Amino acid sequence: MSTLLLCIGLGIFLSAGNWQLNRAAEKQARVDSFENADRTPLTRLPADAAEAESLLFRRFAVEGSYQAEQQILLDNMVSGGEVGFQVLTPLRLNDQTWLLVNRGWVKGDSNRAALPNVNVSPELRSISGRLAFLPAPGLRMDQPAESSAGEVWPRRMTWPTTADIAAALALQDGDRLLEWQLLLDADEPDGYRRDWQPEAMGPERHLGYAVQWFSFAALALIIYILFHVRWVNSIK
Repeated sequence: MSTLLLCIGLGIFLSAGNWQLNRAAEKQARVDSFENADRTPLTRLPADAAEAESLLFRRFAVEGSYQAEQQILLDNMVSGGEVGFQVLTPLRLNDQTWLLVNRGWVKGDSNRAALPNVNVSPELRSISGRLAFLPAPGLRMDQPAESSAGEVWPRRMTWPTTADIAAALALQDGDRLLEWQLLLDADEPDGYRRDWQPEAMGPERHLGYAVQWFSFAALALIIYILFHVRWVNSIK
């Protein structure tokens, strides 16, 4: 029985450790992509989400008009230890294509009903930033994102997908919302706090978790060996 328990425990600990190592490698790849993004700016927008994933954090420029009357406030976003919102403003690139521009983080009010003033001029403009996907929770349940009720704008939403936002915007037939966002460059006007980072949790923390899981495996093996040695000695 003890051998079976050891095998189960080692399987769990080693699998968890390897999973953390893989996550650390993924996070390191994202950090590298973020740091190398300036070298090769994009000359065109990705065709789909799969191509966008391969071009993550690359810089690109677009021209369009902010749709200030329909903005999204990403709720429960933390910056500098404070809780607030990230401001997503739809940018209309042409007659049928829309892009979400993340204009940065703004502090929330202690009164949850009070929303920040994020108004912006709708004139035609050229802006630049980094390609990224919307922030997402560690575990997403198969249910719509939480949203402020009614038709009030700006609309407060928690962990929305682009599909959730497209539904809230009630786009016309033929219109499409691109499946990624643009992280507005820090030197662009009409933005808020923009200390963009590739990951909230860096690869170092995952490496630390991996060491912990492998340590549990080693400890379980040591305890098993000591227990087995004592048992053998007790029957001699």
